[in-house]
Parts: sequence; structure tokens; C-alpha cells
Amino acid sequence: MAAPATGTEDDARGETGRLAEEIEDEVPEELRDREWGLVLKALHEVPGEIEQLVEEHRRPDGEETEESSARQ
Repeated sequence: MAAPATGTEDDARGETGRLAEEIEDEVPEELRDREWGLVLKALHEVPGEIEQLVEEHRRPDGEETEESSARQ
């Protein structure tokens, strides 16, 4: 399933609740810590993605950032 392009805080809370229910109902107890570890790993990536989105928003169209020119 693809991630939505936009969402609200309520959407995020709902998805977190849905994941919690799914883990509780469907994941064997001995695997739950690992499953929650996957969730935490994904959440740790979010601040970097937010920072990138904000930087792209601040940059005037067509202007390269230091990071994008360093990748070339």
C-alpha cells in the first residue's frame, strides 16, 4: 500500500491505532517487540523526511541545494 500524499494529525493517530490493533490481534506475542521495532524504525526516519520537505518548500524553483549538488 502506498503512503498518502497528504494527511491530518487525526489520520496519523488513526493509523497508529490501527497498527496497534493489528499487532495485538494478528502478531504472535513472541514477535510483537520486533514488530514494534519496525514501527519505531520507520518513525525515526520521519524527522529527516519532514526536514527535507521543508527545505524543498523554502528553496526557490530551480535552485539546487548543497546536498543535491553534492550528490551529482
